Amino acid sequence: MKQIIKIFINDIKAITRRLVAAVILGGLVIIPGIYAWLNIDSNWDPYENTKNLPIAIVNKDKGATILGDEINVGESLVDNLKNNDAMGWKPYHKERENEVRKELEKSSTLYGEIIIPDDFSKNLTTVFQSKDLKKPNLLFIVNNKKNPIAPLIVKKAVSAIETTLNKEFVNTLVLKALNTADEINLVTKIAHTTDELIDKLDKAKDDLDTLKAVFNTLQLASDSTSSSLSAFRDLLPTITSLTGTTEEGVSNLQNALKSFKGLTDNVSNIVNELEKEGKEIKDIIKSIDLDPQKENVEMISAKMDDVSVKLAEKATKIKNMKEALQVFFGGIETPILTDLQNRIQRIIDDLDGAKKIIDNNKKTKSEIKNAQKQLKEIYMDDISVNKQYRVDMKSDLDNAYGNASKTMDGVKDLMSGLNKAMTKTDKALEKMIHALDNSKELNDNIDTVIVKIQEELDKAITTLQGEKEKELYNNIVNILENDPNKVADFISNPVQTNTKNLYDIKSYGSKMAPFYTILACWVGCTILIAIIKTDLEKTPENDKLKNYQKFLGRFILFAILAMSQGFFISVGDIILKVQVINKPLFILTTMTASLVFMLFIYSLAISFGKVGEAVTIIIMVLQVAGSGGTFPIELLPRIFQVMQPIMPFYPAMNALRETIGGFYENDYLKYMLMLLAHTIIPLILGLVLRNPLIHLKEKVEKEVEKTKTNIII
Repeated sequence: MKQIIKIFINDIKAITRRLVAAVILGGLVIIPGIYAWLNIDSNWDPYENTKNLPIAIVNKDKGATILGDEINVGESLVDNLKNNDAMGWKPYHKERENEVRKELEKSSTLYGEIIIPDDFSKNLTTVFQSKDLKKPNLLFIVNNKKNPIAPLIVKKAVSAIETTLNKEFVNTLVLKALNTADEINLVTKIAHTTDELIDKLDKAKDDLDTLKAVFNTLQLASDSTSSSLSAFRDLLPTITSLTGTTEEGVSNLQNALKSFKGLTDNVSNIVNELEKEGKEIKDIIKSIDLDPQKENVEMISAKMDDVSVKLAEKATKIKNMKEALQVFFGGIETPILTDLQNRIQRIIDDLDGAKKIIDNNKKTKSEIKNAQKQLKEIYMDDISVNKQYRVDMKSDLDNAYGNASKTMDGVKDLMSGLNKAMTKTDKALEKMIHALDNSKELNDNIDTVIVKIQEELDKAITTLQGEKEKELYNNIVNILENDPNKVADFISNPVQTNTKNLYDIKSYGSKMAPFYTILACWVGCTILIAIIKTDLEKTPENDKLKNYQKFLGRFILFAILAMSQGFFISVGDIILKVQVINKPLFILTTMTASLVFMLFIYSLAISFGKVGEAVTIIIMVLQVAGSGGTFPIELLPRIFQVMQPIMPFYPAMNALRETIGGFYENDYLKYMLMLLAHTIIPLILGLVLRNPLIHLKEKVEKEVEKTKTNIII
């Protein structure tokens, strides 16, 4: 132990004898602190100075109309940014767009450019004017070459602009809608409309009951109609058969008319025959002489009987002709035939009377004279048919035949059309019956649908009545009754974030202080190793010392210098107003970290010489990149995540964070023990493996000497 102390005292004496060495060592103690303080101060709060980042704004927006108001979102945005110091906004006229672009490409003064296109406001209002919605776009051009961090900051600012625009748009829209609602008294209308809607739904339900009854009535009528049509369709064959029979009867009547035509054509012949026979009757009557003296009474009676028989035959023929005419021509007048028939009958009656007188011989002479007088009257009676009668009768018969013939032709055509109509009627009835059958099924479906609709209407009415009593309905009414400005602000910005900081650290510089402080300690130790020799001078006295004595004796100087560096660095941090909640522990932790780093670096350098010094630099670089001092370790490559727990920086920085942000349970003690654990390997190298490593070191140094690369004292 005495030898170890003696080595340290000799080192102090050597320094005090050389003023330059003392000044250099003093500088080595202070320089790491300056390195830390400059980095901490430069990162104290860089985002407070983003107003110094120049960003160009070129507004080309032509404006638009929204809800009857002229707006130009581009102009509003530029006006707002003029009063916004988040960035160094520089508005430019649209005619200078090319000039701005060239300046941005030269990477001279601008870090980015925002271009507001001419259709920005127009696209923003498509939500009110078109089904084809178009989102407005801001064109953001950033210069990534000028600085790696600036583009990230600018992008955040542009994102904030986008959020602000969205917020203001929603605010304006809601404010306009609420003001309009207030103007038209929408709250009252909502309540009235809800009640009116419920009434209409009730009425619709009642109308559906009526409609259902109508359809049921139609169904009954449809069933009755279907039955009637089916029965009528069953009669169609009979009707068709009757029409056939009727057509056949009409044909027979037409044939009969043709036959009777001959009768009408021979009427003149018949009448002429009657006239001829009438003359014969006259001659017969004229030939009768009732004088018993001239003729025999029996002979007279026989003549009279013969005349009566002939007259009776003529009367029968005329009667048959009359009946035939009446059969064919129902109401036709036959005055000629009737007159002839009456005259002949009268003659027959007179002849019968005269005959009775003659047969009765007991008659007086006066009675015989009367009979004779009657015969003369009969003789005088002209039973001939007038020629005009013949012409009139012939004309009447011809007219009657013509009318009857036309009637028969019409009846025949009618029967033919009726027969065709029966065929069409049968097909139509078949379709109607089928349609009625389908309508029955349709009515059944309609009935089901009506029932379902009524059920849904009941649900809707119940829902509306329930909604009126629900909190949501009242909330909507409350919203419409509230101050439009407050509601618009709430809807456009409904969420307000309240941040509660655990281990509240005010400044960004204080947050970065653990990293730069620990880094400065490592850098300071590395400089000490580079400036001060680790090996003792070769003297007979030093050669007698043991290797561990040499190791520990020279390390005391390095340890004091390293701890001095840690002290100055930590005190300077406090003077710089780094947030520290426990200053003594902060200073102690920094000094301890410097001591551990010094032992780590010293053991490598004394064991491996220049190679060991190079290794310390490599370890420093790895720790700067992968210790999690700047970026979260989760963002770094996997290799750094694996290496972080075994790096000396890790426990040292976390221990300092505990003294800055606040302590959590025993974390500070845990990190300090982890930090001290990094002394185990250096002590093994310096105390246990010192002898074998000396030979390796000497061999390496000889090779270095040969290559003349050893240019460091």
